[in-house]
Amino acid sequence: MKCHTWYHYLVSAGFALLLAGCATTRQQQQPPRPDVESEPLFEKPSMLTTLSASPYAMLKAKIDSLIPDSLFPPAHIGIKIASLKTKETLYELNANSLFNPASNQKLYTSSTALSRLGPSYELATVVSIDTLTNTIFIKGYGDGVFSTENLDSLARAVKARLPFGRTWRVAGDVSYFDSEFWGYGWNWDDEPEAYQMFLTPLILNGNTIRLIAKPGLRVGDSVLAFTRPATNFVSILNNATTAADTDTVALKLSRKWRERSNVLTVEGGMRLSDKADSTDLSVWQPERYTVQVFAERMKQYGAIIHETAIDTVSPSAFEVARFSHKLDTVMTYLNKESDNLSAETFLKVLAAEKKGTPGSAETGVTVVKEFLAEHDIDTTKIRIVDGSGLSRMNLISPAATVRLLEAMYGSPHFMTFYRSLPIAGFDGTIRSRMRRTPAAGNLHAKTGTLSGVTALSGYVKGADDEWFAFSMMMMNYPTQARVYRRVQDRIGVFLSRLSREAF
Repeated sequence: MKCHTWYHYLVSAGFALLLAGCATTRQQQQPPRPDVESEPLFEKPSMLTTLSASPYAMLKAKIDSLIPDSLFPPAHIGIKIASLKTKETLYELNANSLFNPASNQKLYTSSTALSRLGPSYELATVVSIDTLTNTIFIKGYGDGVFSTENLDSLARAVKARLPFGRTWRVAGDVSYFDSEFWGYGWNWDDEPEAYQMFLTPLILNGNTIRLIAKPGLRVGDSVLAFTRPATNFVSILNNATTAADTDTVALKLSRKWRERSNVLTVEGGMRLSDKADSTDLSVWQPERYTVQVFAERMKQYGAIIHETAIDTVSPSAFEVARFSHKLDTVMTYLNKESDNLSAETFLKVLAAEKKGTPGSAETGVTVVKEFLAEHDIDTTKIRIVDGSGLSRMNLISPAATVRLLEAMYGSPHFMTFYRSLPIAGFDGTIRSRMRRTPAAGNLHAKTGTLSGVTALSGYVKGADDEWFAFSMMMMNYPTQARVYRRVQDRIGVFLSRLSREAF
């Protein structure tokens, strides 16, 4: 009976507080303004904010007022904000609850790779030749940003080292990673989108190819379609036509992905006045794609190539050329552009370097968890299954993420890590967010986006140059993500203007 009475007391008290909050905030409501930092507070605090906590009542009330009850519920929200100066938690709401982190997972992968391997670690593509079998071997070590231009440089260097007059076989070595080409829990029907490419240590152009279409010269002509790089590895099935400017046509560029085929498809049409259209598509068996393009480039430089294959480097082969990128360079691209392939290769490189080849995602997760455990993050209370956050099986809390950010703040590699994060209003995935606010150029944070999931975690300096670490995770919403990102932006701007005097 006492429990029943106490429950009704809490409900009544909570309802009374809610009514009081509604009355207060309605009196303060202002007309809408264009800039994020000057937009009005929401009409009333969310029901969920009764669960928030802060040692500073005024700070709690102000952040609570930025969370609209029209969004939470039905969506789920978790926030943690900590001072890196005093090492105290300034605000938390469902901070220990688990969320799908989406690409916030990359914070865990990149910080572990930076700490375990170092910023100068080189991710390489290496070419060796075996003059006994007349084989040129190209072996990949997980360079996620290796491009056609890099491959071209490698081909020129290799051609200069080849004995004259021989006919060669080109073989790709993918033994550095295991044979799993897909992440655990990835959506099968995200194919052939470039962001969900197949995994291999022998990489070219993010394991994607660009398909380009242009209108023909006259109405009725076939659309012109070609690829970059140009290669015989793919073929193009072009059923698209050029239409009059008054016609409405839809162009679709894709690949026959259900058939696990490298036949690219061009359907629909283009108007005569249309500009070129293009899309990046994943390729099936990207290691063979790399080998094929490499062989074609070698031929352009005068090498005689009769065959391509997948094979391991023979004991009698010797290295003749390599091309590499340092880890800090790749990590910057990974975090700023939220590159999934680089994140997944980091995970497998960690496994290969710290636990032995072939590197696997499962073993890489073990290395990440060992790193987290060293920094007092309870890995039994989170779930990590991939490196990029594409999987729906990952579960992370804002509290764990802030603890990771605190650990990196105290790391000798902090500035490398910090500079790799997108900058509000300037670059990366938040280049268009929080512009013309005190957060622009100040707030460095990693985004996370999946259908029904948005997250933002990173660092920001307040008005007194006090550093704050924050993590905001939101999920299970059926509408557009932009209204939830607006909440994140308002809190980010609020923190950039925060002074201890306001506590």
